[in-house]
Amino acid sequence: MSRILSFNPGLGLLWAALMLGVILCAPKTAPAADGSELFRAKCIACHGPKGEGTPVGPTLKGNAFIVKGTPDEIKKVVMAGRTDAEKKYPNIMNSMPGGLATEAEADALVVYLKGDLQK
Repeated sequence: MSRILSFNPGLGLLWAALMLGVILCAPKTAPAADGSELFRAKCIACHGPKGEGTPVGPTLKGNAFIVKGTPDEIKKVVMAGRTDAEKKYPNIMNSMPGGLATEAEADALVVYLKGDLQK
């Protein structure tokens, strides 16, 4: 004797609702920012490809502020910039603008600036 399976629309809808709930309630995590990619995208133009500095941005490789500064101090500069009285390098023609990185991007940049860039 053969058995015929039948589709129950109520169960199909229940299954679809459960799957939608799982998708909507899943934790939303952004991919981790890549400090080296961010440096290439946001910093090279002023600080040079290896952080060696240019006429418009100071050297970052070997820079005492980067090497000895705390992550929070560096992050503050990355996020807020340095203009007017906060400008540290009078021989550099541009001020560093703020608003170039999100908090997560700034965290990733700090890790890169203190780590791989210094190698």
